[in-house]
Amino acid sequence: MKGYSQARKIAMMALLLGSASLVAQTATGTINATLINKSAISLIFDSDPAGVTLGGNGSSAASVNLGTISAFGPLAPGVTRPTVTAGNYTVRTLFDVQVIRGGVTSPSYTLSAQLAAIAPTGLTYAIDTVTLTTAAQNIQTNGAYDTDVRHALNLTVSTAAPGAGGPAVGTPLTTTINFTATSN
Repeated sequence: MKGYSQARKIAMMALLLGSASLVAQTATGTINATLINKSAISLIFDSDPAGVTLGGNGSSAASVNLGTISAFGPLAPGVTRPTVTAGNYTVRTLFDVQVIRGGVTSPSYTLSAQLAAIAPTGLTYAIDTVTLTTAAQNIQTNGAYDTDVRHALNLTVSTAAPGAGGPAVGTPLTTTINFTATSN
């Protein structure tokens, strides 16, 4: 019996040691996080159904390709020619601006635009009815947040010959227009 008692003790010890490893172990920790929630607005450009499809559509850095333009003849889809006079012609495309707000309590925003550099000779750029220069100019003073607001990009081209006030012919011309939205 003595062997039986010894075996029983060993089995009991094994059971106790084995059950200790089966008990779930836990540990706890804490992270204290601090943040500052800031209000902000963002500006994105969206293609207008009646205008040229924007490169970078839905972003704050879009591009528009008007294609080959002239006072007469076909234009790219989404480009119109609202005026032709003896001295110039205008081509136009529509685009949408959406200003999204987060935590801003202002009821509207002001949209301004300016040319990044002086326009090439013989070209005049306008957004809606505002002729652009290198100084910021208000385009809209009561823009509605969180919705597409339609605007027109107008390019007026002089019909004068190059060197006499007209633009270069047959050469791609590019211009950068910077937009700024400011909460009211």
